[in-house]
Amino acid sequence: MHASSWFTWPIVGESTLKWGWWKIYTAQLKTPSGKYIASDPNLALIIRYLRDIDKNDLLLATDKQWQHLGISAQQRQQWLNQLAQQWPNVKQGDRLVFVKTVAEGRFYQNGKPLGKPLSAPLSNAFIAIWLSTDTEYPKLRLKLIGQ
Repeated sequence: MHASSWFTWPIVGESTLKWGWWKIYTAQLKTPSGKYIASDPNLALIIRYLRDIDKNDLLLATDKQWQHLGISAQQRQQWLNQLAQQWPNVKQGDRLVFVKTVAEGRFYQNGKPLGKPLSAPLSNAFIAIWLSTDTEYPKLRLKLIGQ
């Protein structure tokens, strides 16, 4: 599966993350088949930011979600250090895409690759923030997976 083909994949589902009165981002899930199958590693998560967010705030939010999912502090710190080298500050309207295959995951911002590909374990942990049955946002998950 070639990761660059993700933009032609059909949409599985989409949702908006709100915090209080504020809309934070819209998220869209795409797969080669247009269906979410937990055992199929090939997917793309497209996040369009509806407000400016500092890179450090993104990292803190990711750490909080990984804590919620039960990932150890040592592992979280190792992965956050890797993400800190790749992630930008995001501006309202920016699109951050995470494309996952069986072997790796990769971030793109507004169509351009960010950093090096990430390991499968880190990629799986990142996507679990949205797709795990233990996610902090179960309604968002159901909309993303088309239910």
